[in-house]
Amino acid sequence: MSTSTHSDISALSRHSEYRSGFEQLLTSLSTRFINLPIEAIDGGIVAALSKIGQFTGVDRCFVYQYVDEAKAIGRMTHEWCAPGAPSIQHRVQHLDLEPLSWAVDQLAAGKVIHVSDSRELPEQAAALRELYDSLGVRSAVYLPLSFKSEARGMLGFSCINQKKVWSEDSINLLRVVGEIVVNAVDRKNDYLQLKVSKERYESVIEDQTDLIVRWKPDGTQTFVNDAACRFLNLSREEALQLNVFDPIHPDDVQAVRHKIASLTVDQPSITDEHRVIRRDGSLAWLEWSDRALFDESGNVIELQSVGRDVTAQKQAREELEYRRELERLILGITSRFIHLPPGQLEQEIVDALQLVAEFVGGQRSYIFLFDESRTTASLSLEWVAEGCPETPAHLKLIPNLERDWSMQLLEQGQPISISNLDALPPNAMPLRNEFSKIDVASFILVPIFLNEQLIGFMGISSRHPGERWTPESASILQLVGEVFANALMRKSAEQALAASEERLRLTIDAVADGFHDWNIASSQIYVSDHWLASRNLPAGSKQWTVKDWQASIHPDDQSEVMERLADHFDGKTEVFECEYRWKARDDNWQWILTRGRVIERTSNGDAVRMVGVDRDITEQVTSRQRLREAEEHLVHLARVATMGEVVAGIAHEVNQPLHAAATFATALGTALESGEEEGRDRAVQIAGKISGQINRAADIIRRLREFTRPQRVNMARFDLNNVVRETAEMLAFEAQRKRIRVELDLYEPLPGVIGDRVQIQQVVVNLLRNAFEAIDIDDDGSPRVIVRTKLEESRARLDIEDNGPGIEPGRELEQLFNAFVTTKDDGMGMGLALCRTIVARHHGKIWGDSNQAGGMTFSLLLPVEPEKRSG
Repeated sequence: MSTSTHSDISALSRHSEYRSGFEQLLTSLSTRFINLPIEAIDGGIVAALSKIGQFTGVDRCFVYQYVDEAKAIGRMTHEWCAPGAPSIQHRVQHLDLEPLSWAVDQLAAGKVIHVSDSRELPEQAAALRELYDSLGVRSAVYLPLSFKSEARGMLGFSCINQKKVWSEDSINLLRVVGEIVVNAVDRKNDYLQLKVSKERYESVIEDQTDLIVRWKPDGTQTFVNDAACRFLNLSREEALQLNVFDPIHPDDVQAVRHKIASLTVDQPSITDEHRVIRRDGSLAWLEWSDRALFDESGNVIELQSVGRDVTAQKQAREELEYRRELERLILGITSRFIHLPPGQLEQEIVDALQLVAEFVGGQRSYIFLFDESRTTASLSLEWVAEGCPETPAHLKLIPNLERDWSMQLLEQGQPISISNLDALPPNAMPLRNEFSKIDVASFILVPIFLNEQLIGFMGISSRHPGERWTPESASILQLVGEVFANALMRKSAEQALAASEERLRLTIDAVADGFHDWNIASSQIYVSDHWLASRNLPAGSKQWTVKDWQASIHPDDQSEVMERLADHFDGKTEVFECEYRWKARDDNWQWILTRGRVIERTSNGDAVRMVGVDRDITEQVTSRQRLREAEEHLVHLARVATMGEVVAGIAHEVNQPLHAAATFATALGTALESGEEEGRDRAVQIAGKISGQINRAADIIRRLREFTRPQRVNMARFDLNNVVRETAEMLAFEAQRKRIRVELDLYEPLPGVIGDRVQIQQVVVNLLRNAFEAIDIDDDGSPRVIVRTKLEESRARLDIEDNGPGIEPGRELEQLFNAFVTTKDDGMGMGLALCRTIVARHHGKIWGDSNQAGGMTFSLLLPVEPEKRSG
């Protein structure tokens, strides 16, 4: 035998001994795990890893499991290390496995990872090589662990400083180790889950509000939960002593036994409802779900029943079915009234009263409606079953309702349900006697409301006492009563509308103003004969369109008319009112006043119909214009008269700058005659002063001309403070002559005032001169007038305060503003009256007050320019 042959035989013998020893070890481990207690499984796995590690000569054996289903996090659950090899369990707990996806994917595919030398790992396993380097691992083998056919971890064996090559045979033996570990872990997990499930089951059973009972086929109970004991009002011991059939209503026991007998292996569960008698004798409906457990021969060994109290639901279902039937009846009745001709209405209501009464078990149904005073109710419609007595005439009219016992309840919206006539109040004794005569033993009355007002009631009577009138039935009966009442009111309204429209047509034809009725949806406008006549249009052409109307409006007025109309359509104004010019048939322009109102809108608020009147106001507008021109002329004359009184002061004001200009002219000549350079420079300065004085005189004359010349009203924005300053300067000579100190306290910045600047200046002149004239020079010689401006409530306010003697006691301040009333010996009494007229035309306000310290203050408020909104 050659040396090589001998070597091969020796290697084969060693391999055979290694495999035999490995198999014996695995057999021993497998046998040990069979009867290993659950609490010893973790220790057994570590002991098994120790024996495998020592046998194979590796440095470390471990079990690694994934924490999450995505296999992104892992933790080492079991580890054994050879003497001298450090533990790595604490370093790899909750390790992020995403960088190690190469290894995770291999294991997930059921492949074994065999690394004989970490330096030979492929490039895609670079992260694994770095982990090996940090842990000192040189070689390793990893086997996938599958729990319940799902890859959930791995079994690992590694060497620290040595290469190790595992044979295929050895790897197959390691797979057996993995199976042993998986079976042990599965058994432990199943036990823990079962324990948790059992605890949860017992907790859920006891916490359930449903009744849970376990019992044998003969009815012996083996378990009842707290809910069942509470429901039967028994202790657990008392409940367990009962047979399961004992609490069942005797009439239902046979059906329950038949139900249980029908259970089979193929159909082990069934649900039904039956009655149960509780300890206090009360009856309840229970819904039971029963499930049977069978032995191998198909015999029932135990049953579990889950029950819940359905008494309320049972009653509710019965009530609901009753209500549904009644609702279907009402719906059918209601649909019959939608397009019913008025002539058929009353008979249809009587037929409907019969259907409703028969459905609820009544033999008489009726509707009573109140009169306008709500003191009397009369029988409107009635149905009486065949064989019942007719309603006597004296019961068809109920007077003195305000004292009736039922009125208060009906007004509160409450139905009145009487199941027995003995339940009527003592003051209803006459009614009880009358009802007995017509065979009424029970009844229900439901109020009928229309537009939130009680208009009557509907009633149903029965000859049988004890009829059950539920609140649900009452509410539905009230609904049908309102349907009937609406139908009757609609018939009455249609008749009244027809009469009203006839009266309206007669009224329209008699009214002198033109009437229009505008259907906004169709853009058609109906107009009266007077409307046509007021525009010199031929009679008969009563249909107009919006375009025709708009085209006849003066172009300058169209914008305002349409804006006001749009505001009314949008609900911003209660009435549309506008004055505008209209082109008549002869091409002349008429002034028209239109007043109208939207009388119908959609549910969204859109305008549908508008009615109104149009009046020719051409003569009134012409008269107003003439009156305005006369007023303007009067105001102009007042300004001229006022300026005549202050002309001396104006002359003095003009003479001052002219005298100064003459003086400067003499100085200018002297400067020029000197011929010196300094004289020429001085001449230039003097020339500028001459120009300034002449311009000042010119400004005084210009303001005088503007103030006194007649002109049209010009409504525009102006600065009230500037008007005050100019007026004070204009009257400065008069103030100086009377030694009056004028103080200006002007608010800045005051918004621009909207109005005619000249007319407002006239008001300021009158008030300021009145203040000057009212002051009586005191001994200390300190007459004073204060002029203030400020902003108040978004309007400009002007106050002119004097320290004169004020108004004489007992005289009303308001009288000062009347025409021809004056406190001056030579006054006409027109100044303050004109001031009020001017201010009123500017939509302002003027008034006077007495000062506490003496004197008067006259005030006025004027509108200012509105602030411009940004954006």
